[in-house]
Amino acid sequence: MCTSHHSSGLHSSAISRRGFGALALAGAGLTLLPLRARAADIEALAIMCIDYRLVDDAVRFFDSDRHLSRQYDLVALAGASLAAVAPAFPSSGAAFWDHVAIARQLHNIKRVVVLDHRQCGAYKVQFGSQYVEGGAAELEQHRGVMKLAKAEFERRKIDLGLEFHLMALDGTVEPVAV
Repeated sequence: MCTSHHSSGLHSSAISRRGFGALALAGAGLTLLPLRARAADIEALAIMCIDYRLVDDAVRFFDSDRHLSRQYDLVALAGASLAAVAPAFPSSGAAFWDHVAIARQLHNIKRVVVLDHRQCGAYKVQFGSQYVEGGAAELEQHRGVMKLAKAEFERRKIDLGLEFHLMALDGTVEPVAV
């Protein structure tokens, strides 16, 4: 053990047996993480928007309404379904598809559950003056994007179940047929 009285204590060239043992255990534990992560097969990848106003409601929706508690990976990307196809957010598109691939590889997911929400800022950015807020017209704008996302799953030959939903700001959710 180092007997230097330097204040940092980080320059030691020797390590105690106890310190070595702790490092060895930590290293062994890290090597087991990928095996443990791959061992779990879960039901779904849940994709939601980043909007802070709806995080709690979204998690409740996935856990309770969709009965996925402890059976889903969760990703938050601006616009949710919009992230898969929006030219305004190319890095989000890459992240969307990377997370689908990772969830399939690590957890053998069976479906993707996408939760968009009304009055979404990402939709406002993407559509600009063509953005529609409220009622059936807003629903149809989301449905159009969801159809594009579904087509992209098909183009990429990703054979997973797909669900699309739209949440209002009060937390109520409606399924969206695409």
